[in-house]
Amino acid sequence: MGRIAIAGGIAILLSVVSIFARADDTVRFVALGDLPYTNSQAKDLEAEIKPKIYVGGFPFVIHYGDFKSGGDDCNDTELQAAYNQIMSLLPGRVFFTPGDNDWTDCDRKKLDPPISELARLAKLRDVFYSKPLAVAEKMQVQRQMGYPENATWQYRGVQFATVHVVGTNNGRVEVKQDDFWTAMTAVWARDTANAAWLKHSFQQAKDDSIGALVVAMQADPTKVRWKEPCTADNPDRCDGFLAVKKILARRSAELDKPVLLIHGDTRDYCVDRAFGGSKAPNLWRLNGAGDYTFDATVVEVRADNEEQPFRFRRLLNDSLLNSEC
Repeated sequence: MGRIAIAGGIAILLSVVSIFARADDTVRFVALGDLPYTNSQAKDLEAEIKPKIYVGGFPFVIHYGDFKSGGDDCNDTELQAAYNQIMSLLPGRVFFTPGDNDWTDCDRKKLDPPISELARLAKLRDVFYSKPLAVAEKMQVQRQMGYPENATWQYRGVQFATVHVVGTNNGRVEVKQDDFWTAMTAVWARDTANAAWLKHSFQQAKDDSIGALVVAMQADPTKVRWKEPCTADNPDRCDGFLAVKKILARRSAELDKPVLLIHGDTRDYCVDRAFGGSKAPNLWRLNGAGDYTFDATVVEVRADNEEQPFRFRRLLNDSLLNSEC
């Protein structure tokens, strides 16, 4: 009787694993973000999402930021708890890029207390990036000097990158605690670093061994309040994502390989196959789950499939995500 029960348990486990670990050359990983926003979501993350990640055989996880609600207080205890929970999803193999809720929103007046967003970012970097990830050396993980949240790595012929682009117009609006021009100087420096890192990532993707490029960030670059470019005279009432969008489109067209942008920040959970337009038809966009849509996405990359190099499945029920943005 005991042997039958054990055998049955093994069969069930193997069937769950087989859902994700299919026998082909497709590269699969998990992307999630904009969660947990509530205590209930934090519990469900542990009870529902984490076990499926554990049995899925995934090489790594990407968390695209916003590990808390923008209305929750920001303090060292909360920050350490968030780090512990996120990194426990797949110990040593979670690539995290920050969101606006994680630092730029920490100066809101309703928080107890509101704190400097720049001081919070410094603390976040110290907590999240002081220890190296426990991934294979062949993944060639690199981090940008001064901006450790910006990472690149390779896995089975796919180039990956994270860039630090957040909501609040990429940190250009709602500066409440810091000197405005000090904050803008930091934004310009981060924009410059992001541009250099994106170009570096595309350069790496030109290698003959690379078949596709995946870029992850937090902000939704399609939701903008202003369309003007940001300048020294107008540093805030402008499109804070314009530079990133231009680099993505131009470099994708030059690369002529499949490129995927993953982000969160907005409620839509959808796929945009026309993000690059006619100039870069190889550039796709995934607006990932989160923002009270509780799920994670299994991203499947098959670079040799010209018609559909990227496919997306809901982690919790393994159904295909076909919703168009």
